[in-house]
Amino acid sequence: MKRIVMLSIIALGVVPALTLAQQPQAAPAVKAAPSATKAASGPKPVIEITEKIKDFGVVARGEKLKAVFVVKNTGAAPLVINQIRPTCGCTVTSPVPPPIAPGTEAKIEAEVATADFSGPMSKAVMVYSNDPDTPQVNLVIKFESRAFIEVLPRPLLRFTVLQGEAATQKVVLTSFDGSEFKVTGAETGSAPYKIEFRELGEKERLPDRQGSQWEVSVTVPADTKAGLFTEKVTVKTSSAKAPDVLISVYASVQPMVQIVPEQLNFGTVPGDAPVGRPVILVNNRQGAQLEITKVEVDNPNFTAESTPIQAGQRYQVIVNLKPGGPKGAQKATLKITTNDPVRKVIEIPVTVTVQ
Repeated sequence: MKRIVMLSIIALGVVPALTLAQQPQAAPAVKAAPSATKAASGPKPVIEITEKIKDFGVVARGEKLKAVFVVKNTGAAPLVINQIRPTCGCTVTSPVPPPIAPGTEAKIEAEVATADFSGPMSKAVMVYSNDPDTPQVNLVIKFESRAFIEVLPRPLLRFTVLQGEAATQKVVLTSFDGSEFKVTGAETGSAPYKIEFRELGEKERLPDRQGSQWEVSVTVPADTKAGLFTEKVTVKTSSAKAPDVLISVYASVQPMVQIVPEQLNFGTVPGDAPVGRPVILVNNRQGAQLEITKVEVDNPNFTAESTPIQAGQRYQVIVNLKPGGPKGAQKATLKITTNDPVRKVIEIPVTVTVQ
């Protein structure tokens, strides 16, 4: 019995010893290297830019703004500018300067092109350095871009006119700072616009505006062909800050008698059955009645007939391909005779491929 008790006591003592032996021992603490501690508490650079925001106020659109920022090193170690990054493609900055010694300074230059902007704008330049406390500094260039010569009420004209009828719209050119200038000419590109300009007299001037004021008239002539025109008008001036002033002009010239479609394509059709295609005529001339006096096709394999949809205003002409005609590609011309003084005879090409 005593032997059993002794064995139990020995077993209880062995188990804790084995448990302690299996536990990992904590690694001894490693002291920081003297050099690292010394570096953390050693001299360091300090970047200082007193004027981080440059405000140019109101500027003429197209002007290039040059901002100069003075960078000082008020620390005790050389200041290294690692990178100068503008946030806009409109901004160009000077190269990274060499390391700036303690107590000295360098300059960062930034140039902003304002040609594509209108109204209040703000452009940033990010400066990265080895200053441990301020590794990034944001520089800001503010301005309000305005056209040096303004087009009033706005530099946009829209025309919707009928062919054979002229239309004219006028704008006034004036400088926003009240300076004097002259209009010397105008260019219209390939558009058929007619441009006239004159300086406004004393009694015609816009109120609360100083300096020169010029009236520019844009006319869509009566003989302009039907279609859509989107050319800009370039007004030439004597101003060095705004030698070219742009006016956007959109002109939709509609025919007096509108044809839909203007070409008739049957596509590929079988030759053993009659096939028809419609053409719609719309009268855009106000106060006038349109009449169709005759319709004909110059190919005997086709017939044509007109039907009024709204008498005097809208007509439908049906062109039919006769069955049993020759196979292959065929062409014809539909001729519509009207009482319209401008479009007396309307010709529409007709094409078809017969199987």
